Amino acid sequence: MSDERPDDLEGLIQQGLEQCDRDARLSAERDLDETTRQLVEANRELERMKAKLQNQIETLERERDRVLTISRLDQLTRLVNRSTLLGHLNEALICPLPDGQHHWLFLIDIRRFKHLNNALGQTGGDLVLKSVAQRLMDVALSNNGIAARTGGNEFAVSLALSARDAANFGDFLRSTLEAPMVIQARQVRIEVNIGGAGTNVSAPDVETIRGAADQALLECRKHKSGSHVCMFDSRLRDEIVEKADLEIRLNQAVNTNQIEPWFQPIINPNDTKRVSFEVLARWSRPTGMVPPDYFIPLATQMGIRRRLDGDLFLRATEHAVPWAKQGWLKDISFNVPPSDLILPTFMDDLDRLLAKTQLPREHIVMEITESVFIDDMDVARERLEQIGDRGIRVALDDFGTGYSNLRSMVGLPLSKIKLDRSLIADLGSQDRMATLVSTITQWARSVGIEVVAEGVETEAQMMVLKALGCTGLQGFYFGEALTAADVEKRFGQGENVVLMSPRKRA
Repeated sequence: MSDERPDDLEGLIQQGLEQCDRDARLSAERDLDETTRQLVEANRELERMKAKLQNQIETLERERDRVLTISRLDQLTRLVNRSTLLGHLNEALICPLPDGQHHWLFLIDIRRFKHLNNALGQTGGDLVLKSVAQRLMDVALSNNGIAARTGGNEFAVSLALSARDAANFGDFLRSTLEAPMVIQARQVRIEVNIGGAGTNVSAPDVETIRGAADQALLECRKHKSGSHVCMFDSRLRDEIVEKADLEIRLNQAVNTNQIEPWFQPIINPNDTKRVSFEVLARWSRPTGMVPPDYFIPLATQMGIRRRLDGDLFLRATEHAVPWAKQGWLKDISFNVPPSDLILPTFMDDLDRLLAKTQLPREHIVMEITESVFIDDMDVARERLEQIGDRGIRVALDDFGTGYSNLRSMVGLPLSKIKLDRSLIADLGSQDRMATLVSTITQWARSVGIEVVAEGVETEAQMMVLKALGCTGLQGFYFGEALTAADVEKRFGQGENVVLMSPRKRA
């Protein structure tokens, strides 16, 4: 039996319990300190993540602003771009204006900018654009307007003005832009065309006012030289209505073969039994003939000209089949636009037409202009060779007005060159012109190429050209374009066709 007293045992138990309490408190305090530490660290990490996220948000906002700025501004001139201008105009048209004022849009283009850019170089051309932009910005800001660059050498200004002030503003704008500028230590002057339209004449919506201003600018471009300011008015508005009506009628005319092939004679003074023709499109309406210079560009804009050309080819060759069989037709020629000749599908389209016609290919001539050689001489040469491989001859039209020369034509598969009417008009008044024509015909004869003179209007011109060696004469003296029925009446009798009833001016 132990000697320890009960009181001592209880004391030991009490001490043990107290020690356990102390140990538990210390453990709890240690756990609390660790939790607190972890919470503090987590809070610090959260703050760091919050700061990082804020930086990312600010970076994204700056990038967004930069992208929006890029999307709204022209990067070269720092003017607003086309879409921003139209958006601004759309908002402006909603806002009411004081009595007598209207919203106006002025479209500006720099005349002959390509020539200027070639002369100054790319850097110089860019400096011209920047100078124009700065002037437009100054004018726009001083008139509570907005200036924009809408294309390569095209600009615009939108602002509110009265109708009377608008005309004066157009002239002021022209004089401001055409003031001399110093570019690369050189004094440079530019010419501009300006077309303006306001809500006083056109409907108050963006597309209408933009179309009206564009119509006014097109009116300026009809002038071949000098700068012009044209304001959209009721006359131009009526032309737009008339053009829209004509587009509908033209589409119907193409679909129903109302546009017919007519034939202008090309006479060989050395061959009195055979005749050539140039095929021309003619559209007769109850109100009169529609000028081809009007409806053919319109057909091009509408995207139906190639279909029109194909229909005319088939109908013209159908008329020509009996003429060829009768022996008095030499050939008929068709004009090929340069833009068509370089199309990848041109030869396939031509093959489809040739498969549908019964006219022998030696009676078919394709006329091309010198401008076809400007952009890509190699492609043009390849196309001409492909045409020649199909048994079709090629004529170079309007020779003497542009870019070709005798040396550049060496090796081209040409069978004819057509002297432009401007050369023939000066034939009687300039001895040098007669010498030039004589040189061309002698060269052409030496390489087996026929020479056709366009614009023959007098007997004197005919006699000179015949003496100089031209083997084809075309012009008013021999008659204007004829219908197929009139061709048969005049040339289908098997008689001497050269001097048969030459036409003379009234």
